[in-house]
Amino acid sequence: MSDSGAGKAHGTSERTMRVQAPTFNKAGRAWRDFSFGGLEKVSRAEMILAQRLVWLLPGIGSTGSASQGVRDRLKELFDEEVRLVEDYVHVTAPKGLRKYLVDPTFLAVLAPLPHKTRGFLEIELGLAHAAIDLLLGGAGETVALRPLTDIEQGVMSYVILETLKALSPRIDPGLPRLRLEGLCQSVDEAVQALDGESMVAVVQLKAVIGAHSGFLRIFIPATVLGLTNPPANGPEQRGRRAAMLAANAGRLSRVKTPLRAEIGYAQISASELAELRERDVVLVDQLTARPDKGEGGKAQLRVGSGRSGCAEADVVVEEGRYKARITAFTLGEPANQRQGEESAPGPEEPVGEAPVEDEEAPSEESTNPTAEPVGGINLEQGTLKDEGAELLNDIPLQITVELSRVPVTAEEVVSLKVGQVIDLNKVPGEPVDLSVNGKVVARGELVEVEGHLGVRVLSLTG
Repeated sequence: MSDSGAGKAHGTSERTMRVQAPTFNKAGRAWRDFSFGGLEKVSRAEMILAQRLVWLLPGIGSTGSASQGVRDRLKELFDEEVRLVEDYVHVTAPKGLRKYLVDPTFLAVLAPLPHKTRGFLEIELGLAHAAIDLLLGGAGETVALRPLTDIEQGVMSYVILETLKALSPRIDPGLPRLRLEGLCQSVDEAVQALDGESMVAVVQLKAVIGAHSGFLRIFIPATVLGLTNPPANGPEQRGRRAAMLAANAGRLSRVKTPLRAEIGYAQISASELAELRERDVVLVDQLTARPDKGEGGKAQLRVGSGRSGCAEADVVVEEGRYKARITAFTLGEPANQRQGEESAPGPEEPVGEAPVEDEEAPSEESTNPTAEPVGGINLEQGTLKDEGAELLNDIPLQITVELSRVPVTAEEVVSLKVGQVIDLNKVPGEPVDLSVNGKVVARGELVEVEGHLGVRVLSLTG
């Protein structure tokens, strides 16, 4: 038994080898592993760039549609309903742009003030011709896909300027303002202007103007995306998350996820977790409620990974059942999780020139950790890999004591408020769950061991 007040006390000394039995389908045949082939490899730098697009394009809402202010201004110009919906996002090297750009086309140069890096906006020629015809009082008749004349280019430049003006109030003060710098006369000119960039993000939008439809593309170089440095959990980020949840809550109304009522925590090593058996006791660092005695206390209510925050709640017993009354909301990761992750870069770290640095790194998927050297040691070397693997057993894991799990929908999560009472569907004396990273690993009962509180494992899961 650990002397530190946290750890695992074994109830038995005998260990037996367990062999994972194969699972079978209804026909009695063993399931076979399936692997997806031909998947595109995505580097970590590309993943970060794609995530930064959410912050850099405030005109595209949580539903993928352009903001109402932009749509209203375009409706005034064309006297037609206008829709702009995000179609897809892709990240590619500058040399790969030729599979998107084909002459003749219409390319506008966008400059994020006060920086020198340039991006581009492409408008499909058919859509550009229809838009110009509508602005000149026509019906948007289809014409041959010829290059735009100087006058027609001036008309489209005016449309872009008005769109940027309508977009400006939606841009966060920490983001660079966009201005129209000029026009590109050919695809070669645009590709040459991006020479030296590591990667370029391509955002395609589907545009509908009345009865006419087409596409436009925004080409954003990696250095522009590196200019953005969104706060990890600032008010703007929280506002966007709330808007995204509200916009998609209807579609997720039937999808349920567990709301976990956490009442205790402990530290356990990976090796101790692997050796955990029935009748073992996990000593708890702190316990905020005593269901073994039928007493209430405090709990933190978390959904999913719980990294976005939690709801603080008072736990009471009413009519023989545990209920939680929400008292406050705490946003951000738990302090004990942040401490273990401060040195590890995450998707919210500043990009800066990170994509350029990735040119020297192996171009493997972000899901292949053995492809990159760690601490100067290549994990693909057999001997070092085996020795290094032993170090993983010393990594501390947070094990959580859960009083209860209640299924909730996305709509119910969005509607949570202070003072709300939630039935935890639990009675005093019932077992509690032990979980790691939100996954239940064991079920047990609260016990006291030499003055320390712990959980005796009754059954293991997984």
